[in-house]
Amino acid sequence: MNQTETTAKIVIPRLYCPFPTSVSPYVELVASNTFDFLHKYQLLDSPEDERYFARYKMAWMTCRTMPKANFELLCCIDNLYSWLFVLDEQLDHVKPSTAYIREENYLQQLIDGFSYVLKHKVSPVDNKFFHALADICVRLDALSRPSWQSQFLISVQATFEAAIWEAKNNKNREKHPTVAQYMYMRLFFSAANIGTDINELATGVWLPMYVLQHPDMVHLTTLARRVVCWANDLFSLRKELEHGDEHNLVMMLKYHHNTTLEEAVLMAASIHDNEIGEFVSCRAAFPDFGEELNKRIQIYLDGLETMVAGFFYWSITDTPRYNPY
Repeated sequence: MNQTETTAKIVIPRLYCPFPTSVSPYVELVASNTFDFLHKYQLLDSPEDERYFARYKMAWMTCRTMPKANFELLCCIDNLYSWLFVLDEQLDHVKPSTAYIREENYLQQLIDGFSYVLKHKVSPVDNKFFHALADICVRLDALSRPSWQSQFLISVQATFEAAIWEAKNNKNREKHPTVAQYMYMRLFFSAANIGTDINELATGVWLPMYVLQHPDMVHLTTLARRVVCWANDLFSLRKELEHGDEHNLVMMLKYHHNTTLEEAVLMAASIHDNEIGEFVSCRAAFPDFGEELNKRIQIYLDGLETMVAGFFYWSITDTPRYNPY
């Protein structure tokens, strides 16, 4: 069966997402700001790249995942997401002349540079991606507390390191990671961990560490990351297969459970829907921390739901990147 025949048979079931969604009224202004940012650091190399980026409407994703945030924060986070998007596109769509981009040594050099920028807020060398990240980090520091900045540094480092793991697996197509390995690592190389970190800034709610590290909060945060990833794997499946990329939950299930593609799609959809249901149940049973703290916790958990719904509805409503239905 050829690739066109394979992707033509993909039917994504309607996924379960019970959470409401809305878009910030600043969305058009945020989109304009991000274009200025990308131009400033020359991250888009040609008019064709500009049209390609504009088509995917990244600002709508940002403004759905944090619709109540102020304009300054929205711009900063959209700059960050767009920076990640442009970098990821370069890593995903390599040509023979740029194959070195996926080499472990090259990726490690990038990660070392990014880590330096995250710590020192300046670029160690003349690199446009480093300069752009330094700009973002300076602004993020002004909008966040020191403990959040420490966690953000750890999360970004984890995402970069997971990118090396993903690159190795993409290079060795004959050996697939186990489903469990993939499901764990997906939360990091997708940057879903960064998305949940941003929830504190998006909601404006500070929670003490003993709440953030409570097993139930950790579980809910992990579930929020997971359902975003599984929905994305389903929505992007056709696009990824057309580009020869099989690093996707559906394909891991297909290989390791020896199923058809159609059966693997249904398995992945079931995992997504069951984990959304688990999130709803766990939230309803969240421990009591007292009236004042409970109010803040509810706002924070509302923010996780908003993030999940934002990615979900952006994928099926705003951007033509996937066109799953």
